[in-house]
Amino acid sequence: MNSVSWFYLVFALALVNWLVGMVTLKSFLSRIPAIASTLDLESFAALARRHMVQALLQAFLLICGMLLGIYVLASGQAGLLLVIALNGVILAAGLLGKPLEERARSLRVLDPLLEERYKSICRSWLEKPLPDF
Repeated sequence: MNSVSWFYLVFALALVNWLVGMVTLKSFLSRIPAIASTLDLESFAALARRHMVQALLQAFLLICGMLLGIYVLASGQAGLLLVIALNGVILAAGLLGKPLEERARSLRVLDPLLEERYKSICRSWLEKPLPDF
């Protein structure tokens, strides 16, 4: 497999990772429109954990993609337009997913006893690389 094939593979994996994340997020939001019970909160925590790990995987894939992009450009194996286009697709996908993530982090919590834990999970999801809940 040559460098350009690896470059395509890395970006394909990044798209698959994004797609899996969006499918699980949409599925969660369709099943749980509000946090009404401990079970809902635990489902939300599992979703947040999965997305945090996927974000780390995505960062790894995109760093690999960036390095491969620089290499294939410098070696003349691919053109700048290809590198920009693939990065643009990933950027657009990420921007499309933001509203769903924000919706998941702004659900109504019907049980006041669960609200602080929900907010804590949301803060970790936004601010930390690994789940601490």
